[in-house]
Order: sequence, then structure tokens, then C-alpha cells
Amino acid sequence: MGTHAWTNWEAYSAGKAERENVDDELHSDRSFIGGPVSFGPYKLSIVIRNNSLIGPAVILSGAVHADLTPQIVQDGALVPPDSNSYHGGTMSDEIAALISLALGVRLRVAGTRRLSGIHEPGLDQHPIYLDVPRLAHPGPTGREQLPSAMARPSDLRDLSRLETFYRLSETDQVELIRAARAYSTAVWWANEDANQAWLQLVTAVEIAAKHRQRSSVSATDLLEDMWPEVWRDLALADKEIRQNVAKELAPLVRSARAFRDFLTDCAPPPPAQRPEHSSLDWSGMRRHAKVIYEHRSKALHAGKPFPMPMQDPPSVESAGAVQEVPWGLNAGGLGGVWDASEFPMLLQTFEHIARGALLTWWDELPVQAPDCRTNCRLSS
Repeated sequence: MGTHAWTNWEAYSAGKAERENVDDELHSDRSFIGGPVSFGPYKLSIVIRNNSLIGPAVILSGAVHADLTPQIVQDGALVPPDSNSYHGGTMSDEIAALISLALGVRLRVAGTRRLSGIHEPGLDQHPIYLDVPRLAHPGPTGREQLPSAMARPSDLRDLSRLETFYRLSETDQVELIRAARAYSTAVWWANEDANQAWLQLVTAVEIAAKHRQRSSVSATDLLEDMWPEVWRDLALADKEIRQNVAKELAPLVRSARAFRDFLTDCAPPPPAQRPEHSSLDWSGMRRHAKVIYEHRSKALHAGKPFPMPMQDPPSVESAGAVQEVPWGLNAGGLGGVWDASEFPMLLQTFEHIARGALLTWWDELPVQAPDCRTNCRLSS
């Protein structure tokens, strides 16, 4: 099982004939340059535009070489359940998410503008053209949560990371697509719902962190490190009880440990331009990650959103530096009061950290030789 973009690229590289082709509109609030560029069976072309409204920005032309229809019955029997590659999106959604992560911009599939229909190899067929409604701009105008996403280069020639996507292992490419999808969802909806953007960014990081986790810390050491207060309460219990409790609680704390380790190991350097005040203490990344993960758990399991100060849009200085942390020693509003230790950074800052860490992880994923790509898969 593999994602559709990966499976189709494999079929293309194996020389399988084209079955159909489609043009999908990708919408953005950015104008792109540098097209057209091609990656295997996918071609990206820019749509010339000169405004920051959401609209057509890139045309993704995809040639389909694989049979992507799910096979749910084989030899008269239902196939065993397998949703390991499921992420809720299409082949074009996958490519758009990879572009969004690679460039750090908003980009989303709006719909199909042209399709050929399934055809025999070499047989011309009259195309079918479809209307693609313009996507709405999420959030109120003039309230930008991620000013960096509006300032980064949007050049299709900067997508070299996509060149070897199909040569990733089956497991690696699935996790990369899932992380990219969560990231792209976060940046798209950030101005509409900052709390959901926080959740999606944490999810993207957690996907990569779990996949990258290399340490084999014992359950007792894990509990002592992550929940020292619980470990202290077990001090009077005998060794066997401590080990059994640690074993039961380990799955709950292992994800938090992976999240903290990932951001500590893979966080990018600070932005080139930094504010004179309200800058983040980059050396405290492990501490920041702990606070953020705790907020994420409360948001998911108790319905308690990220603190209001962490959802405020940042200010931008005249020289271009962007505010990194909320103002003040404490803050209050909407029924809550928080100490500064509870709101370590703004969404804009975490997006910079999360994206940089995800790109580092993407670059670490091993790329297999073309002749091994298929053979390794067949032998697995």
C-alpha cells in the first residue's frame, strides 16, 4: 500500500502506459514564479496573478499510470483491511501538501478543471472541462497570523525535494504525506482558527517525531523523566510495582518524549531578522516543547484551547522582524489568566520551528537507488 502520488509515480517510472490525465487548480493567496516544472508524471504551471486574494495560482497536470481504484475483492473474497496509507486526500492533495511544506506557503486543491477520462494508450479523446469555484479566503482580512508565509519565495524551481519522492520507502512516504497534509491544513486555516492551526502543527510534528524516534528508553526511565511527580509518588512501592506502573503509562508519555526530542534535535535556527524585544529564548526549546504539548493535550482531551495570548497575530517591525512571543509577564481575557511561562511563543514562531524541523526530517529520509526502489518493495 502506498499513497496515490507515490504509487502512480512508481508506475510511471516502471514504464506503464498512461491511463488518463487531469488538470487540477491549486489555489493560494500568493503569486508563484518559475514554472513550468515537471516531477515524474506531474507538471506544475503557474497562473499569472497580481493580488493576495485566494485564487488559481498553480495548475497541476497529472498523468495517471497506475490503477488507483481500490481492490476490495480478490478471487471472490474480501481483501484484508489495510488503511496504513489512508490520510483522507487525493493524489493532487498529496502533491499540493508537499509543495506547501517545501515552500512554506498556503496552497490547496480547489478542483479539477480538465480531465481526459480513461483511454487506451495513444488514443486521443475529447477532454472534459469543468468549472472550478474560487475558494474562500479563511479568516478576516488584514489579520495575518503567519506573515512569514506571505513573504517567503514562491518559486516552483525551489522544489528539488520533490525530485526523489517516489524513491522513498513505502513507510517513509506515507508518514511524510501525512505530516505535510497536517502542516498545509494548519497554514491554510491559521487566520480562521488559530487554535486548530496549533493542533495541526503539533500533529504534523508528532507524526514526524514518532516516525523518527530512535531511542529505546526503558519504561521506568521514561516515566521518571517525563512524569517525575508520579515517579516520586511511587518511591515507596516495591520495584515490581514501579516497573508495572511504568509499563502501563509508557505509551502515554512516549509520544510527549518523542515530540520534545524531535524539536530539540531538529529545530531550525532563529529567523534571520529578529525583533529587538519579544524574541524567543531558542536555548529553551525542550522546555517550550513540553508546554506546547501539554496545551495540545488539554485542547484535545478537555476542550481547553491554547492560551489566548498564543493565538494573537504577531506585530511586524518596520525592518521586517516579526514578534516571536506574546507581550507581558502575564495576560488575561475570555475568562482566563495566564503566566508568561504558559505562553512561550506565538503561532508564527512555532510555524517557523515546526516547518524547519519537518524539512530537516524530510532531508534525513533515505532515498533508495532507482533499481532498488521496486525490487525492495517486491521483496518486502
